[in-house]
Amino acid sequence: MEELLLDSGFNNIAGIDEVGRGSLAGPVVSAAVVLDKKLLIDNPLKFNDSKKLSPKKRKELFNKIIYSRSIFSIGISTNNEIDDHGILNSTKKSMKEALKKINYDYAIIDSVNLNLNKPYFNFNKADTISASVAAASIIAKVSRDSIMKKIYDNLYPEYFFKNNKGYGSKKHIDIIKKNGISFIHRKTFKPNSEYL
Repeated sequence: MEELLLDSGFNNIAGIDEVGRGSLAGPVVSAAVVLDKKLLIDNPLKFNDSKKLSPKKRKELFNKIIYSRSIFSIGISTNNEIDDHGILNSTKKSMKEALKKINYDYAIIDSVNLNLNKPYFNFNKADTISASVAAASIIAKVSRDSIMKKIYDNLYPEYFFKNNKGYGSKKHIDIIKKNGISFIHRKTFKPNSEYL
């Protein structure tokens, strides 16, 4: 996909994706990535949707991206912003925050319509077709997982965020039923709203 855009004269093609929309706790994290042309043309590293990769493979590809000439940025919307503005608006905010920190002339966005002032295209499952969006999904996923493991798991060890990353596993929901919610749980999400 990006090869067609490059042939049309676009040089800095940003892929944008998010992680954490369905989580019960923690932020939604978006990433914008303009891949180094060596990593973009023909997708030599076989970038794919971060959810389809093992944690080890995600980390390996994350390092390849950040230590290349790729340009990337993340944007974050907190659980409080999600409760105040809704998950869709918070996702859009985090995506726009990531995009405004990088220089791009065309954006490919996974699912969400951002109504940008620059040329863009958004469609579902973009991370399975676009190497740039797949790279953004990897940057966002590794970044958010790191926040959940290295910060929030230390603050709230009883919720096992290092394992569930804030998602609604059975064990996580059982802990919420027993202990209530923490400061980083989303109050407007079920079942959290039942345990305020």
